[in-house]
Amino acid sequence: MANNPQLPVQYQPAPETDSTGLIALIVEVVFGLFGLLGLGWLYVGNYGMALAVFIGYWVLLGGELVVVGITGGLLACITIPLNLVLVAVSGIKAREYALKTGARGSIGHVVLALGLALLLVCGLLIVATVLFGGLAALSDGLLNNL
Repeated sequence: MANNPQLPVQYQPAPETDSTGLIALIVEVVFGLFGLLGLGWLYVGNYGMALAVFIGYWVLLGGELVVVGITGGLLACITIPLNLVLVAVSGIKAREYALKTGARGSIGHVVLALGLALLLVCGLLIVATVLFGGLAALSDGLLNNL
């Protein structure tokens, strides 16, 4: 009989899934369409980029609002597709970052950011209501200008 030693079994690691990158892409696009660009970056843990994208996007939206107002709405046909492209590119870049760095996503960061954003919006509404003498006074002022 020949001595036939068995070769050790080699296990192949499971192929890495793209779930973190895909979730970052989805979070970035879905919330970006509602003006909260940067949450996909926050999901993958890149806080600096998340803050830069969020602030930059809102500065861009403010500039677009002024330009669209000056042109009587004419340039809205350019700004809307531009914003859609920016949201998609940011989502793709967040996905690439997750894949390149092997980042693990944390939905807790996204929930915390949404909670803080909700508190900020509520606080701003309260301040605006107090400054303008209540919602009734604000709506009356808007209706009188029509």
